[in-house]
Amino acid sequence: VNERRLNSMDLFLARHGETVSNAVGRALGGGGDSPLTANGVRQAEEMGKLLAGITFDAVYSSPLGRAVDTVRIAFQGNVQPIQDERLLEIGLGDMEGLTWKEIVRQYPQSSTFMADPAAYVPPPNGEPLQEMIARIDDFLCDLAEKDYRRVLIQTHGYVLRVFYACMTDHTVAAIGRSPGYGNCEVVSYRVKKQLYVRSSGLSEKQE
Repeated sequence: VNERRLNSMDLFLARHGETVSNAVGRALGGGGDSPLTANGVRQAEEMGKLLAGITFDAVYSSPLGRAVDTVRIAFQGNVQPIQDERLLEIGLGDMEGLTWKEIVRQYPQSSTFMADPAAYVPPPNGEPLQEMIARIDDFLCDLAEKDYRRVLIQTHGYVLRVFYACMTDHTVAAIGRSPGYGNCEVVSYRVKKQLYVRSSGLSEKQE
């Protein structure tokens, strides 16, 4: 048994910088991308200063440009993140790129994914929340098999809410209890690696 894998792993999770879509109020999930605004670039630079004194064993990122660019700017081009599709933002299907007013009007049962996830009905081609929980949990199981002590995960706002759910009770209701996350906000969890094993299919939040 590798004793190191029985120890805790510190996860630092960060949302990308502000994008043009964020600034104009359009919903953008895993099916589209949008460049960082000048403010988003500044946010990424400030995030880099915040993390400058921390040594990471690995840096993972969503493959979307807004996440990869945030890493590049934060670390001044000195870090090449490991891109993982499981870190993509929620798949919004036919709601991609719509304004919030358009979403409420055209897809009222799907417009609840932020305020009331338990009532959410995916739009056509959209991603069910249980599937999103499953892919994040699968990512965590893979991560727990690595000899990592400290990892940075650069991703998206809704993904951070699903990570919160995976650290608590794995329910859609837990997504609803999660706080919201601002652009380039960083949160951290200390996780016991042995709780992330595929045979149990369960993981728990550790204090």
